[in-house]
Amino acid sequence: MLTSMTGFGRGTSGKGDAAVQVIVKSYNARFLELKVRGLALTPELEASVREKITKLLVRGTVHVSFEKHQENGTKILSFNREKFEAIEEIILNIQKKYGRSLDMSSLLSADDIFVKNQELETSEKDVFNALDMALDQVQSMRKKEGRAIFDDTVERLNLLFEMITKIEELSKDFVKEQKNKMRQRLSELIENVSIDENRLAQEVAFLADRSDISEELVRIRSHIEQYKHLTEIDEPVGKRLSFLLQEFGREINTVGSKSGTSNIINVVVDFKNQLEKIREQAQNIL
Repeated sequence: MLTSMTGFGRGTSGKGDAAVQVIVKSYNARFLELKVRGLALTPELEASVREKITKLLVRGTVHVSFEKHQENGTKILSFNREKFEAIEEIILNIQKKYGRSLDMSSLLSADDIFVKNQELETSEKDVFNALDMALDQVQSMRKKEGRAIFDDTVERLNLLFEMITKIEELSKDFVKEQKNKMRQRLSELIENVSIDENRLAQEVAFLADRSDISEELVRIRSHIEQYKHLTEIDEPVGKRLSFLLQEFGREINTVGSKSGTSNIINVVVDFKNQLEKIREQAQNIL
């Protein structure tokens, strides 16, 4: 079944200030473009994280963010009362002894009276637990969207098959119409002269050979069946589908150039319109 490259996931593991939160966002891309940011992981840990993501997500632009998870109510800063009172007492003593007044604001910085909660080391286990939770959500979203793409694609492929059948029926009348037009044209050009039926048959046969699209229609039908088969495979098929769509385009363009009737050309235009919509969907398939 098809899998999309678009997904989002969030995971959290650990307790208190040591808890870690992982956010994973995935978008479509030709190859895997992995960006990891946030907490400074050890080179060994980051390498393991990248390896895990690469094996699971395979392709797409993937942004992974590691953050400290602050629970509601957790104090990030606290007031250092002891240090503040000690500095205030020193300033009063200087004023009494030397008669000089000092402004506390000129002596203090935020770091003097505010203490940041001590950052606890995030464990490797919590990193991978949170990452697994986020990746599970990404995969779930990817598969859900892949199913929607599959349903839409199958419906459009069935339409393409119907169009090919219609083109085939219209092409059968093409040679007959051209023969009648040629006979009428010759009659107008050479009045009162009998038409050489053998020569006319040769010209019609030549015209029929030049406008024959049976091989193209057979190949297009084969491409439709191949495309359906690929969409049911449980592995990445996006690149193969894109290549197959190029073959679709070449064959239907040949059909359009060989067929001179407006009825066939109108169907070809509709065919290419549906093909473009399938191509847009295929760009997001893993």
